[in-house]
Amino acid sequence: MIAAFWFGAGLFLIIAASAAFRAAGDPVTAGNVVGAMLTRWHYIALGAPLLLLAIEWRRMRTAVIVIVFMAILFAAFESLIDIRIHAMRISGDRRFFGMLHGISSLLLIGQVLCAAGAVGAIERDVRGADVSSARSGDEGADETSAPL
Repeated sequence: MIAAFWFGAGLFLIIAASAAFRAAGDPVTAGNVVGAMLTRWHYIALGAPLLLLAIEWRRMRTAVIVIVFMAILFAAFESLIDIRIHAMRISGDRRFFGMLHGISSLLLIGQVLCAAGAVGAIERDVRGADVSSARSGDEGADETSAPL
């Protein structure tokens, strides 16, 4: 559920940011709206993977742990870059704005892909556990119902 929320929030942010730039009268207004959304996204982008890491560490699901750890790194770097972008917008010094914006966008996409991977890995592990418990339940039923 946490991974699904994280994935949905990231996907929503990408769609909403695109819509803000299409609907806004000027790029400055759209940038302010998206910047406000990104500020909130950083809490989700860091909090959800950290919570998942704590949960999955106890369950020892290696694939999920690796995916979530990568997402935490992406989120940390994106947060740092977005702070720099915000400072550039305030100061008016936009020499590296395009490059940093591109890197930030790629990191956001990477986080959403990590969230999708975490959802898939968790779902695969849960289904695998359900299938194995159903099989062990069937085998037990066969042994007890077999005629002597």
